[in-house]
Amino acid sequence: MEEATPSRKEGRGPRRSISLSGVVGGFPGVSRTILKAQGEDDDDEEENSEEEEESDGTEGVPAPVGASQSTGRPTLAQSDQPVSYQSEPSLLVIIQQMTQIMATLQAASSSGSSRPPAFKTPSMKAPEFFHGTQPFKVRSFLQSCQLIFHNDPVNFSQDRKKDLYATSFLIGRAAKWIEPYLSNLTNQDSNYLLNCWPLFESQLFTLFGDPNEV
Repeated sequence: MEEATPSRKEGRGPRRSISLSGVVGGFPGVSRTILKAQGEDDDDEEENSEEEEESDGTEGVPAPVGASQSTGRPTLAQSDQPVSYQSEPSLLVIIQQMTQIMATLQAASSSGSSRPPAFKTPSMKAPEFFHGTQPFKVRSFLQSCQLIFHNDPVNFSQDRKKDLYATSFLIGRAAKWIEPYLSNLTNQDSNYLLNCWPLFESQLFTLFGDPNEV
């Protein structure tokens, strides 16, 4: 009986030899040894089963998003990509907007501070009441009214306002003279006494002033 041949792969069992003695091909005494590797078929089945297990674990399962096809793990290029939010403004845009707002406010405040203060008329003494009994006081009364008008030209921009102001200081004989005109304040004629300051001046001076005064 021949000795068993060494195994082809590590981990496999020794081959077993089967001796068949007899007449082969008409030649007596010739023996044929049929060798069959022990566990050879089992090894092939194990290799096939391992391949099936590897294919069953991955075949038909889609790889996750951002994973490579070979390992199923996210690739470096895909994992390092920054996430951008298009709907929210960036910090740089917000800072630029705030800077523009601050510049606008500073410009407005500087322009407002450079304006000159509004002119305020100094307080002046009101004219004395005019009775109409002292002719020498007519001129001083009219001059006092003129100072008030020139000191506040905005409020006394119309002759009607000047006439009504001077009328408020007439008393006694002078007040009786002006009463008929006050009853017709709706008259808008420019030649009306209360609508024309030069006419008011001349009439008051003619009626109550000194005729000898130049």
